Order: sequence, then C-alpha cells, then structure tokens
Amino acid sequence: MGVLRTRVAGVVALLLLALTVGLYLGGLLTLWLLRQPAPLHFTTYVEYWQALGQPDWQPFAGKIRLAGGLGFGLPLLSWAIVAVLILKPRARAFHGDARFASRGDLARAGLLKPSPEGVIIGKAGGDYLYLGGTRHIVMTAPTRTGKTTSIAIPVLLTYRHSIVCMDLKGELFQHTSGYRAGIGQTIYRFAPYAEDGRTHRFNPLMAMSSDPRVRVGELQTLGAILYPDEPGQDPFWTSQSRTAFVAFGSYLFEAWDDKVRQNLHGSDGRPIDPNTHDAFPSFERIYRFSAGDDGELKAFLQARLKEPFVSTTTRAALTSLTGMAEQTFASVIATTQAPLQQFLSPILAAATNACDFDVDVLRRRPITIYVVIPPQKLGEARRLLNIFFSTVIGQNLRQTPQDDPALKYQMLLLMDEFTAMGRVNVLSERISLTAGYGIRDLSIIQSLSQLDATYGADEARTYITNHAASIVFTPREQRDAEEYSKMLGDTTVKRRTRSTGKQGTSYSHTEERRPLMLPQELKELPNDEEIIFLEGCRPIKCRKNWYFKDRRLKQRIVPPVAVRPISAAGEHPMPGKTRQAIAAAVSLALAACASPSISNAAAAESSAAVHAAPAIGVKAQHVPSTLSNGCRP
Repeated sequence: MGVLRTRVAGVVALLLLALTVGLYLGGLLTLWLLRQPAPLHFTTYVEYWQALGQPDWQPFAGKIRLAGGLGFGLPLLSWAIVAVLILKPRARAFHGDARFASRGDLARAGLLKPSPEGVIIGKAGGDYLYLGGTRHIVMTAPTRTGKTTSIAIPVLLTYRHSIVCMDLKGELFQHTSGYRAGIGQTIYRFAPYAEDGRTHRFNPLMAMSSDPRVRVGELQTLGAILYPDEPGQDPFWTSQSRTAFVAFGSYLFEAWDDKVRQNLHGSDGRPIDPNTHDAFPSFERIYRFSAGDDGELKAFLQARLKEPFVSTTTRAALTSLTGMAEQTFASVIATTQAPLQQFLSPILAAATNACDFDVDVLRRRPITIYVVIPPQKLGEARRLLNIFFSTVIGQNLRQTPQDDPALKYQMLLLMDEFTAMGRVNVLSERISLTAGYGIRDLSIIQSLSQLDATYGADEARTYITNHAASIVFTPREQRDAEEYSKMLGDTTVKRRTRSTGKQGTSYSHTEERRPLMLPQELKELPNDEEIIFLEGCRPIKCRKNWYFKDRRLKQRIVPPVAVRPISAAGEHPMPGKTRQAIAAAVSLALAACASPSISNAAAAESSAAVHAAPAIGVKAQHVPSTLSNGCRP
C-alpha cells in the first residue's frame, strides 16, 4: 500500500510538471507562429487564449489552437506513457524478487533522520543510518571485525540519552567519557577489578527494598544468579546454597534494620550511613558472616538465633542449616562460599561495599556508566556482571514513562560480549516488555551458536526475534553464513542459452532461482561493509562507520574523565584541592547570601576551584561567574 501511494504521488507530480512545460511550450509556439517579438512569460499562452473571444483575433484562432495542442500535447503524451509504466502492476518474479534496500527504502524506514535517541547503525552514501524510537538491536560480529570502532564508539559519541555499557578493555571509557561529560552527562566508571583502584563503587544490595517481605524475593534472585542450576550437578547442593545465602543476607539486613531503629549514631554524631558503616550487607560481609568467628560456625549461628530482631523466616532457615549433619553442613557452607570468595580481594570488596551512584535515576537524568572488566577477569566477573545488569534492568522496570513524566530519558544497554555474563534471566524473559519502559538493548555477540549455548536454541531465537534490527558483520561460521543467506531471500535470474543445430542457431530464455547472496559470498563480505536486517524494510547493505575515518567523530575524541582511586577501605580520599574547592564554594555561597553582589574576580576564583576538584560522579557543566541571590536556608 505504501509503495502504491508513492507511485501515485509521483504520477501527480509528473502531471504538474507536464502542465507547466505545456504552458511555456504553448506560449513559445504561439509567439513563433504569430511572428510576435514579445517576451515569453509563464502566462503568455493563457493571455492569447483569453483573446480568442475578441473579433480582432479570430483570424489567428487556428494558429493559437495549434500552438496549444502541440505545446500541451507533447508533454501530456509523454506523461501518459510514463504514468502507465509507473502504475502498471509488475509481474511478480516466479522465484522471488529479493534485493537490497534503496535510498528511498532507507528514507521510508526513517533511517536517514537524526534524533537524540537515534542509535547509529551504519553509513550509506555519506549519511549516518539512525535507528530511532525504542527498538532493540542485536549485532553479530566475530572478533577483530571492528565492532568497537564502528558501532560502540560512534554510538557513545552521538547518543544523547543514558547509556550503561560493558567496556571490556576500558577502550570505550578512554575514547568517549570526556565527550559525554562535555554534553552534560554524569560519568561513572565501575571497574571493580582495577588494580589501581580507579573505580566508582556499587553495592547491589543497596538497591534492595526496605520492606523485608520484598527483600527476601530479591535475595532469592541474587541467589539464583550466584548459584545457577548446572547440568550434571546434584540440585540439592544448589538449593541449599541458595537457602543459606538468603538466610545470611536476611540476618545481616535485619541486624542493620535493628541498628537503624535504635537510631545509632557514628563517631561524628551523625546517623549511621550504609556507605560508611561496616554492618550494612555486602557480598564480602555475607562471606565473612558465613565463616563465623574464630570459634565453631554452628555455635556462632546458634548464638545469632538468640537475637530478638531475627525474623521467623530467617530463624527457620538458620535452624534448618544448623540442624544438618556435620559433613552435609560443611559441604553446604563450602558451596555457598565458593562464588563469594573473590570478594575477599581488598579492591573488589572496596568497590562493592558501598555505592557512588543510584541506578534508579538513569531514566531521570543523562548518565553514562562504564562497566570496565579486564579480559583476563571475564570468567571471574561473570556472575558479578550478571548481577549488575540484572539490578540495573530490574530497578528500571517499575514505572513506565507514561506513569511518571519525570522519566524523560531512554536507557541504552550497550553490552559487548553479551554472553560473557551468562544467562541474564530478567532480560531474556522481559525483552519484549523493556521497550515500553524506555529501556533499549544493543547486544553484541560473536556468533549465533554462542547465543544458543547460553540460552538454548529456542530461547535464543526468541531473543533475536524481539530485536527490530540485526547487524551482521562478515561471518566466519558456515552455519551463520547459511542462516543469513536464507534471511536475505532469493531473486530470479534470467539466463539466455544458445543452441546450434542443423537448422541453425536458436536462443532460449529461462528463469532460475538464486540467493541474493550465497553463503560463500557472505563470508567474503569486505571488512568495511555490513548487512542490516530491519523489520519492515528490505535488507540493507551499507558501510561500517569507522570513527577514526569520520572527521566529525574524530573531533569528539577528547581526554577521558579523571577518576580518583579508592582506598583499601573503600573510601575516595579527599585531596587538598577538593577541600579548597569546598571551602571556596561555601565562602562564595555565604557571600552571595550576605551581599546582593559579588565581585567577578572572587566568583571566577571560586569557580576555578570548583572546576579543579574531582567529583565522585563527574559531570562537565558551565559554572557562572556570579551566583544568584536565591540561597536556600
């Protein structure tokens, strides 16, 4: 229907052009036949036609009509022939008529229109291809094919909404964090395995509900990630490990709630802060609790049962645990501790014992979080990555933008090596719903078989189906090449054959089926080209958008944001410049409240001090040279 509408519009446009040409040509022929030296105008023929009613012009009526017939007849005849050719129903190819998208197809699909939420997926004829709306993207690209330099970095340099990206080598942070900070994004770098300690902190347990009834379910979700069902493993140990983890976590939460109820204060006289107090639950603290004191673990747990704040549910779980036979108890504890042992690392513990950012506000403010994991730590970080992204997604599936107008930003999950974190249940089970919450997904995998191995063939197929766009780089696996060849479809090829006999030479024409691209042709796809499958559009063959070959994008590569190292205790040390900046800002604010005007020199000096101070979450912004008098008490 859309194609027919386009054809009709084209025919109407050609008719208007034919009438315009007819007016000029009719006027020109009229002046030539009448031997008139008058200048030619758009309305010349109309004026002579109107003069036919006057007696003086009757002798010239034949020439005027002849000029009109020739002037309009030739353009209209040409228009009629073209219109028939355009509107004539085209015979459908017997074997298929697959072809790659034309520029008109790209325009109709809305890919040539830039927008703040547009994700760059390629380049065609010098134009970026933007996928707007809330549609998901899956990208299949083997290693060393340019997925970082042609997709990930260009997206981070152009996408204006919030992004949470998996940055395996820190390359994305290095190249794009400075630019994103410059456009008003708050930047966080979660690098829990960074040996230099340059990371912001995130404790997934701080995102949990304060309602104990809800919190138990959230702990069970974490337990399912930490202790997944493994093929060939006795489910008893997995089940008991999850139960023990939930019991230990619940006890620590209930102990914390008891401290809060007692309104305990720290040494500085302020209420206790979960970010600084060592009693708030974290993975490291759950492990240390599971190890007990220096004495026997069962006795330690039985002593905890006497605490008055312990809930009935937690008490029952701990009682069941301590009632096990010694060998069974020891095996359950060992299985429970296994995935938590890595949190004994001082840097990892410091990075996960507190929070510097709140994932709940990713759709309220423009924020970029880089999750930096060294490649050699990828296996070790698998469950932590799963927990992190599950928490980010789960916390943002509570309200839709329609329910809360303050949720005015999208959140794009840019997940390189998507399968490295294992099965992310919240994403695989709710991928069809996340778009309605303003959550978009750009998953990058190496091959289809890699996704099958993680999610199973059927669920992997469902996952890909829920992505509106599929970007394909040159495949290396034969199975993938054959799959893409089928997806591209078949075209009809006409062949002319010649046969020679006693009666002379004869020719015949046959139609044959041929894939638009054969599997071997796909495997020979040039390194700077890609294929995009987009719902509602013909397959797109376009060029990769290498950022280092793009002058506009290269200009956006600026030095990265500076991140202060955390101490072994998990605190960001406050350097002298920060203390000076805080003092300058306070002095400036007090002066603004006390006096209606502030000298520009003092304001500029204070502004410079504020700019010099590193922040926990870094956001580049303009600091005015003077402050308004609207001071809050």
